[in-house]
Amino acid sequence: MDPSKRVTSRAVMITTAAAAGDAPTRQGDRVLPGHRTRHRAVALLASAATLATIAVTTTGQPAAALSRTVPSDTVNVDHSYAKTPRMILRSESWTRTTAASMKKTADDAVASGLAAQGWNTVSFDDTWAVRADCTDWDANATVVPNCTNGRDRTTGNLIPSPMKYPNGLKDVGDYLHSKGLFFGVYTSGGKYMCDPGGRSIASPGSFDHFEKDFRFFASVGADYVKVDYCGEPNTTNKYGYTILDTDLEINSAIESSRRAATAINAIKNDADPGMRRSMVMNISAPAYANWENDGYATPLFQRMMNSIVPAGHAYRVGGDVAGTSWGLTNTLVDMIEGLRPFGKQGHFLDADRLYFDDTALTADNKLGGYVMWAMQNTHMVAMIRNSNYSGAISSTQAALMNKPGIIAVGQDPLAVTAKRVARGTGYDVFAKPLSNGDYAVAIMNRSATQPVTAATSGSVVGTAAKAFTLTPVVGPNITSIDANGNFSVTVPAGTAVMYRLRAANTAAYSGWNFGLNGSSARNATAITDGDAPTAGTWDAGGNTLSSDRLANNAQLPDGTALSIRAGQTVTIGGVGYTWPNTTSGQFDSVKPVGQTIDYNYAGSRVNFLGASGIGESGGTIRLNYTDGTSSASTWGFPSWSCASAPTYPATVAFKVFGRNSTSGLADAGTGYCLYTRSVPITSGKTLSSITLPNAPNARVFAIKVS
Repeated sequence: MDPSKRVTSRAVMITTAAAAGDAPTRQGDRVLPGHRTRHRAVALLASAATLATIAVTTTGQPAAALSRTVPSDTVNVDHSYAKTPRMILRSESWTRTTAASMKKTADDAVASGLAAQGWNTVSFDDTWAVRADCTDWDANATVVPNCTNGRDRTTGNLIPSPMKYPNGLKDVGDYLHSKGLFFGVYTSGGKYMCDPGGRSIASPGSFDHFEKDFRFFASVGADYVKVDYCGEPNTTNKYGYTILDTDLEINSAIESSRRAATAINAIKNDADPGMRRSMVMNISAPAYANWENDGYATPLFQRMMNSIVPAGHAYRVGGDVAGTSWGLTNTLVDMIEGLRPFGKQGHFLDADRLYFDDTALTADNKLGGYVMWAMQNTHMVAMIRNSNYSGAISSTQAALMNKPGIIAVGQDPLAVTAKRVARGTGYDVFAKPLSNGDYAVAIMNRSATQPVTAATSGSVVGTAAKAFTLTPVVGPNITSIDANGNFSVTVPAGTAVMYRLRAANTAAYSGWNFGLNGSSARNATAITDGDAPTAGTWDAGGNTLSSDRLANNAQLPDGTALSIRAGQTVTIGGVGYTWPNTTSGQFDSVKPVGQTIDYNYAGSRVNFLGASGIGESGGTIRLNYTDGTSSASTWGFPSWSCASAPTYPATVAFKVFGRNSTSGLADAGTGYCLYTRSVPITSGKTLSSITLPNAPNARVFAIKVS
């Protein structure tokens, strides 16, 4: 945040008209100027006794993943059941959602086919619960009986609005589940929710009641919980949000996430199997430390993210926004790109909702945003709004949203946040690997008014393949790809196009581990982090090497401990191999499928580091020389199970104890072997390329000539 704009503990109150039906207008979740009063509230620094109740508790946590350790001031949740971003239908604006509107949204989601495509979570937002002064949301603010401080006097639970949810929340949850849908609910991680509806106090928050509130949500069948952050604990604010720009406020937000994660874990692992429930949690506190979408690079925000990311499955990382301009979409895309290291499978950045319902944007603008949200692996939220507040999904909105190709990229199991791989004049190129070996490619026109012709290549996207196809997901056909993998496309104003790039199985590649622009011949993912265990697959059961165990539980054949980390050089048998410098979900190995890969070196032998995921695997490898000749050898690897291999024997390079199953660390006491194998180079010859056999169970992690 710009220091000149910094206001310590600045609180923003939401003021609405008292009369029912005179609801404020929002952009996303943000109350528009003219319907909101912004003023600075005096922050009351808590007394020592009060601070003791909200101080950050520090306990040591084990490393959750090689690519991200868990700081001592947070709690790690199980990320394995949130493999892809949620696709959420918000039924009407937060003031207008009712049980009836949610049921209508559910009916239309199923009837329109959206639910089958992945739009299968129906949620509500703020103003669902009785206010903390025990008044309902009708025009008369009717006092609700058996209520103290907005909670049921008998159970201590939050009280659903009798006006909006006359049969309670379980009625809604049961209805959604009967339709095969998921139920999304809302709370605040502060002491109050956000909107007071024209009074001086909002509904109670969960800061001091997380386990009570989450157990209530579990009892009504909640599958997804949005944890907002109003009623900041260091202020006396009883509604509205505070801009988080002090260490004290950030510490309280981290403590809120700790408490939420502890409650989620307790419910998921309850001693009584009948009480267990897995709920996906989206933490919104980071949004209030980056409200103008321009403070995400600050040390304060980065510290917050390091601590909050392990505690949730998704994170709102910027302020409430709306579909008012294509330029704003540019801003959000840039923001997610800047925060990309925090995103991976089970850890999803949330750039705020998509704008299918906004009239200020063109259909191309809306489609372009949809493309970029899918590329950047962000949560997708679609608001359903009607003049009669019915929750009905219009045919126009359903048609915009029903895009199987975009959804497939956004829901790809590798769950990789796209990387901006190039910037041209007026356009950006983004790419991400997909689980079937393809790359998703998006080209975004930054201009809202002028089309742009963008030129790029396969090597920029990330593949060293010299021959590939581009299948349009959104955009025109591209039929002209030159021998160097260059291509171009004209992108209309204010939108983005998307393609799937697929290399031919037997294509030639211009480099083994890298080539022009850092491109790679890697085409498979066999290494995953413990908190993203299905962001790759190797054997028939979906098991993978564990980055955590490689870093902490590997050893040489003589029993010497060995740490294998991304980008590290590992010397084995006198040969220095460079371990893949990749993170979970990225292509980290070469799967042999008959391809030829350029490799221009002189030496006496080529050394490979790898293994097979299923049995022993190999065939005939051909070394191609600069003089046009070649030599052939038997080549392959034993199984990583360390079993003997009569056909393709190899030397054990190292053994790692434990691996990742589809639900996380497994077989911690079992050793898994990686091997080295060498192929002789004909004396006096210089290598030009290597043609691999068709042995798709094998993986090659590193190569080196000696």
